[in-house]
Amino acid sequence: MSEKNPENHMDPIWRTRMETLMKRTRNMEVKQTIDEALWQYYFEKGMEVPKWRRNKDPDWWTEYLLSLGLDPNNP
Repeated sequence: MSEKNPENHMDPIWRTRMETLMKRTRNMEVKQTIDEALWQYYFEKGMEVPKWRRNKDPDWWTEYLLSLGLDPNNP
């Protein structure tokens, strides 16, 4: 809540933060529901659950710059 007035639920900053929190919570719930449904479907069929998510590679940009012959530490 707002540090100035914690009892004021109409404070724009408080409302924005709560809306963001609620959206993130909802997204996590949807993600979990989809994961559970996919696991159950493939488990019932006796199949291995495919890996739907992409593996994140934080070094891809550095490797890309190096492949171009550029220094990754120089913006």
